[in-house]
Formats: sequence, structure tokens, C-alpha cells
Amino acid sequence: MDLEQQIVLLKKKVAREKACRKSAEQLLEDKSNELFLAKKMVEDTLVHVQQQAEQDMALLTFKTYLDSILLDFSQLFLKNSVSATLLQRLLNNLSHIDTITAVQLNIQSIDAVDSIAVLHAGVRTQWQEPIEHSASCYWSADHRHLHIMINGEDSQLGVLSVALDTKLEWQQTIEKQLSLFSDMISVAYQRKYLLDRTILEMHRAENSEKSTRDFVAMINHELRTPLNGLLGSADLMDDTKIDKQQARLLTTIHQSGELLRVIINDLLDFSKMSAGMLELQIKPFDVVCISRVIDDIFSVRAEEKGLAFELFFSKQIPLELLGDAERIKQILVNLIGNAMKFTSEGKVSVYFLWENEQLVFNIVDTGCGIPLDKQSNLFEPFVQVDNSSNRKHEGTGLGLSICLHLIKEMQGELILTSALDKGSEFKVSLPLAISAQNMHTTQVEEEMDYPIHELTLLVVEDIKMNQVVIEMMLKKLGLNCDIYNNGKEALRYLEEHTVDIVLMDCRMPIMDGFEATRILRQRGYTKPIIALTAGTTNIEREECLACGMDDIVNKPYQLKDLKKMLNHWGKQISKSL
Repeated sequence: MDLEQQIVLLKKKVAREKACRKSAEQLLEDKSNELFLAKKMVEDTLVHVQQQAEQDMALLTFKTYLDSILLDFSQLFLKNSVSATLLQRLLNNLSHIDTITAVQLNIQSIDAVDSIAVLHAGVRTQWQEPIEHSASCYWSADHRHLHIMINGEDSQLGVLSVALDTKLEWQQTIEKQLSLFSDMISVAYQRKYLLDRTILEMHRAENSEKSTRDFVAMINHELRTPLNGLLGSADLMDDTKIDKQQARLLTTIHQSGELLRVIINDLLDFSKMSAGMLELQIKPFDVVCISRVIDDIFSVRAEEKGLAFELFFSKQIPLELLGDAERIKQILVNLIGNAMKFTSEGKVSVYFLWENEQLVFNIVDTGCGIPLDKQSNLFEPFVQVDNSSNRKHEGTGLGLSICLHLIKEMQGELILTSALDKGSEFKVSLPLAISAQNMHTTQVEEEMDYPIHELTLLVVEDIKMNQVVIEMMLKKLGLNCDIYNNGKEALRYLEEHTVDIVLMDCRMPIMDGFEATRILRQRGYTKPIIALTAGTTNIEREECLACGMDDIVNKPYQLKDLKKMLNHWGKQISKSL
């Protein structure tokens, strides 16, 4: 190959190399541009992501602050009643969040009725509101003020307004978060209203209970006081010389007085039941003694009506039980009395049994029976089988209701089985504990007589009729007494005289027996003071004992009641000498 050809080839080669180098340079330039653009895109994306992350972090921080405040104040509202001070603390805490510039609460005043309280926190703000709105949550036109309704049970309580400097994208989250505060305030207000109503109802109930208690105590005194004079006078007349006609009238007085006593007791017991004041006096008692009393009461009545009266007593009954003997006796008297009332011929049988660790009474009669349709509501107050004006049998219709209440109070059960014209059976089961006390020793000791005629007495009683009755009763027991009209006179008398026993009426003008007894005990007086009271409630009994009285004799009392009391306290005095 000649030189010229070699030169041509070399030129072509050089040209190709230049073209390759130029192409490579162009490619490198293009790739550099692409890389630059990619880098810029990555940088822009990174900035955007960073900005989004910062926004998300700010929103997360905002939500965290709100959640923390919500949790703290939810606990505070649970522990404390809602108040203006607590609400102001809540607004202050909200206004301390960076994105919240101001908070306002327009809400019903806690302290004043029909008044609106306005609370502020943060910078003072001219709040923007739309002319009309129906939503529970709404923004102002510039989306900087959020207003949230606070709804009560029946009406709107107020509005929570919040001024914010946040992005529009946050609005939905902010609405949800701040609505929780509205709900929290609403619940706190409703809880306070409920608590206030409960307290108001409680005060009303307490006032009603106190009024009922005072009424029962007052009516106790007002009814039993004249009854005491009536029955006491009739009791005293038994020992006087009277002709047959007067004796017949005296018997009528006795029977009418006893009937009146039963009616008064039923009405007062029902009043105490309604007021929740009827309580049991749990003491050891002997069922045999109760059965003897029942036998004594109803044997005579059965004989007068021409009925057979049978009483069966199981030897399996424990000698001593724990219970309210007087109330158990009351149940028996009511049920047996009804059996005799509605039995015109045949017999009334009473069974005292011990079954399944329970004292059981079965009262069975051959009377008129009770129709099946009348049995379901027979134990309701004032309900009788025959309520017509021409009914054969009188009564208040409270006896069975009181019996059922007493039996339930003793955790017992009453079962009625009856058929029309075939008679009735009332079965009472009382779960009573067996007493461990040696009651026979106590009974023998109580039966031992004390020479009560040797005692000196002071009687404090304001009603002349009762003064006459108790003076004559004491004279029949061989006792003389001094009588004064009120506690103030008794205090003056005892400053100069000494007596063994003071018989003190509780309710008297000028100074009652409670105050007089307290003063005597404060002065160091140690002799027995016995309450003469027409009150039969546990509250009055506790008041008697709390002021320093030693024992209670309930009106209307009889000669045997005074004798038993004086016999007991005479022996106590002799023991202390």
C-alpha cells in the first residue's frame, strides 16, 4: 500500500475517532443533564417529604397536647363537680397550645339560674360567626374560628369557640378532637344536674321522713295520752263498788278501750312501716310464755262465741329463742283474732311447731273461708274481703298487711290456704336463732317480789287526767307520790328532796322530760329515772336512753305494768346499797 492510501486511511480513522469522541461527549453531557435533573427532583421530593413530615409531626404534636389535656380534665371532672374555676383552667390549658391563639366558652351559669357565663383565655379576639348555622360544629368564613355546640339532655348548654392558626388540611382532625372537649363538658354538666337533683330529692326525702317521724311521734302522744286516762280509769274502777248496770257499762268501756288500742296500734304501726321506722327489738324469749298469753287471751273469747279453742305445743321447740317477742305476739293475736272473728261455729286451732330450724305457727279455723279471687290482694293495706257498708265484720284492714310486713322483717314466710265455706289456714314460718342465755334464772329473779311500798316516788306529768290515774294506781300499790307539772318544777323539787325513783313524762310544756333528765345527769343525779311516754318508735326510745333515762313505761300503761317496773327497779336499788 502506498503512502497516499495510508494517509487516507489514517484520516478516516481520525475522523471516526473524532466522531466517536464527539458522540461520547454528547452522551456524557446528556447523562450529566439527566443526572442533574434527577438530583434536583430528588432534592425537591426530599424537601416536600420533609415539609410533609414536619406538618404531620406538628399535627401529631397538636393532637398529643389535646389528648393529654382531655385525659387530665376528664379525670378532674370525674373527681370534682364542674365549676367556673375548673372550666377556666381548661380554657387556659387549651390556649397554651401554639396553634391555638384564643378560646371562649359561652355556657349556662353554674351558680345562677337562667344566666350565661362567658369565659376567655388567650388573646382577646373578635369572634366571627355565620348569620345562620344548624350544624353542631362550624367554621367562620376565614376558617380561623371553630365553633362547637355543647348540647345538654334537652337543650343547648352553650358554645365552645377556638381561634386557630393552622392549615386547612387539619380542619377535619381538629373538629374531631375539639368535639371531644364539647362532649366532656356536656357530660360534666349533666352529671352535675343529676347530682344536684339527687341531692335535692334526698333533702326532700329527709324532710319528708323527718315530718313523718315528727307526725308519728306527735300522733302517738296525742292518741295514747287520752287512751291512757280512759283505760287507766276503767282499770281503777274495777275495784270500786258498782251496781250491775255500772259493771255492764264498765265492761263496755274496757272492750271499747281495748278495741281503740288495737286500732291505734295498727294505724301507728302502719305509719311507722310507711316511714321505714318500724324496727325489731331482738331479745331472748320463751315461746312457752307466749303460748300461755295466747291461751289466756283467746280461751275466754272462744268461750263467749261458743267456739272450741285448741292449742298444740311441740316439745321439739327450743326453750329459748332470739327474736322480738312482742311483735311475734302481735302477729299471733292478729291472725288468731281474725280466725275467731270470721268463725261463727266450729273451732280455731293453733299449732306451735319447730320445722327446719324455724318456729312455725299454724292457725286453722272452720270459718267462712276466703274466696280465691280475694286472696291475692288480701294483704294490701285497708283491703278486706267485704268492703261494703253493710259488712258483718268491722276492722281497719291493716292487720294482715302489718303481719306480712313483720314476718318479712324477720326473714320469714306467710302461706294462706283457704276455701270458701270450708275455713282457712295461715302458716307462719320464722327462722329464729336459739338463745344461749339462761332465761329461767332471770325469770325466777323477776318473779321475786320487792316491798315496793317502801319506795319514795316523784311523778312528773303535765296532764291532770294522767296525774289522777297514776296517783290512784300507785295508792293501790301502797305508794304515795309527789306530782309536778313539768321538768322545771321537778328540778326545783329535787334540789331539796330525795326520792328513790323519778317517773318522768317526756313531752311537757316549759321543760320536757328529755331536757330535765339531761340537766339532772349533768348535776350528778344517779337515781333511776323512768320515762312515761306515749312514743313507741325506736327513735324516741333511743332519745330517752340517750338523755339519761333508765327505763321506759309506754302509755297506755296498766297497774301491772307499773308494779312490774317498780319491782324491777326496787331490786336494782337494793343491790346498789
